[in-house]
Amino acid sequence: MQIATPWVLLIYTVPAEPTRKRAAIWRDIKKIGAVYLRDGVAVLPERPATITAMRAIAARVAEFEGQATLVDGARLDAARADWVVTQSRTARTAEYADVAREAELLLAHIGRETEHREFTFGELEELAADLGKLKRWIEQARARDYFGDGPAGRLVDLLEAGDRALAAFLDETARRAAETAPG
Repeated sequence: MQIATPWVLLIYTVPAEPTRKRAAIWRDIKKIGAVYLRDGVAVLPERPATITAMRAIAARVAEFEGQATLVDGARLDAARADWVVTQSRTARTAEYADVAREAELLLAHIGRETEHREFTFGELEELAADLGKLKRWIEQARARDYFGDGPAGRLVDLLEAGDRALAAFLDETARRAAETAPG
């Protein structure tokens, strides 16, 4: 595969206690989609946004009384670079699958609600909020997708189907509200 890109490395240590500090740094690193080369060494392709993100984590390490070294312009051997890319793509593929599964569950829920119940605008707001969460999740996954082509067409189709189902749900809710409104 041979990825000839410069990399940014974050090499850090955080005191063992309290463990919440180490966990917070681990979550921050996962949130930006970095891959661990080993304990305390995370890597991302070098881009302005990734350097900024790694600097922010390095600053947080320092706040937690740890030590952080940021190395930009790093070169990885071809085998290690390929491994990092594979790890990143695997993580994004799994994340996209999770979003797709949740989108399918939401669509099924909307379908059940449409078939079996009276509608309320409160329920509509909850469903819209759930769809909004899925859209934010996919945008976060896209931001971490440094080597892929983004979500599969199936996932985009599911989110669009969610929008359509919600619009139909809204139309039906408004129709029923108009039918039951006095005078």
